[in-house]
Amino acid sequence: MKPSKEGQIVKFHTPLDHEDPSQLYVVLEIIEDGERSRAKVQALNTGLKFAPVNMIKLIDLEVTQVDNSDLIGHKVTINKADYSQIQGRVIKVSEQKAELSLSVVERGVETNVLVTVIDNNGIEHIGTLFIDQE
Repeated sequence: MKPSKEGQIVKFHTPLDHEDPSQLYVVLEIIEDGERSRAKVQALNTGLKFAPVNMIKLIDLEVTQVDNSDLIGHKVTINKADYSQIQGRVIKVSEQKAELSLSVVERGVETNVLVTVIDNNGIEHIGTLFIDQE
């Protein structure tokens, strides 16, 4: 499936020989222009302080799934259904593989990743992963 909105995680559907086929990118912007539609993407997990941003034709990209099980054991912040935020260690993810979607908000980045965390008091909470900018 080709990307259709900002925040989707994508990769090249047919990478060139010198390209890493597992390299993931986040869609920063989509420019619709018929057959010449393209996306501004930023490489993820490059280890660089400032990851490169590139303009790529939409037809060269596909939305990909990420492995959410890598989150288990990490301390994270979640947004609960009652709009409160809780910090805790991830003990369960709703889906091991999912199409990740990110939305930039005032204080960080909201995701569609549903996780269960356990707080410092041993209480379990369910909510969506939130990446705090602080």
